[in-house]
Amino acid sequence: MHSTTLVRVLLLGLAAAVGCFGIVSAAAELITSKRPDFPEHPTKASLSSNAPPEWVGLISPLRSDLEGNQALFLALQVMQLPRGDDRVRAQSELARSRLKHVVSISPYDAELWLALAVLEARQDPDSPAAIESLKMVYLTAPSEGRLMPLRLASATRFDALASPDVRELVQGDVRLMLTREPKQTRALVFAYRQASARGKEFLKDAIRAIDPALLNVLGG
Repeated sequence: MHSTTLVRVLLLGLAAAVGCFGIVSAAAELITSKRPDFPEHPTKASLSSNAPPEWVGLISPLRSDLEGNQALFLALQVMQLPRGDDRVRAQSELARSRLKHVVSISPYDAELWLALAVLEARQDPDSPAAIESLKMVYLTAPSEGRLMPLRLASATRFDALASPDVRELVQGDVRLMLTREPKQTRALVFAYRQASARGKEFLKDAIRAIDPALLNVLGG
């Protein structure tokens, strides 16, 4: 009799826990807007929707997708702010912390890895963490066309090209953008104009091997 009562209590407790999670998850779904579209450039992110609520993190990792939306929203907000201000640095640190947490439990989200790579590079352009995050973007979404503009711009703007692995991966982006994604030529030109000296030389060499005619408009 005692064992039967114990089993019933445990089942009731489990049912209550599942019910509570369902209510919280449904509430989060209702009041949380969809994930913001990942932009070609950080300053072009569309963040008109409401930010996900802070308490979304309480239901992670069971709903890491919602926490990922929250982390990405915060990261895109930071990307659009000027650097140097103490408040911006604090927000950037918070965003990086959130992103690191989410990718630790959901490591296959290329958008989150790219957002983390951008923020790490803003913090320290020579940071190994920025390079490793960028590599993860390629590993998780090697041929994702919509991520290529920001991925290419990030890789050619800071010191990621010092890594032979990254150079090879970025060269693949240039090849795909010129052969399979011709509409992204404008993004490639934009990346060139924002690139470091090393990045410019790399892009010139990569483009020369595929579409030499494009070299005429790089500096225009």
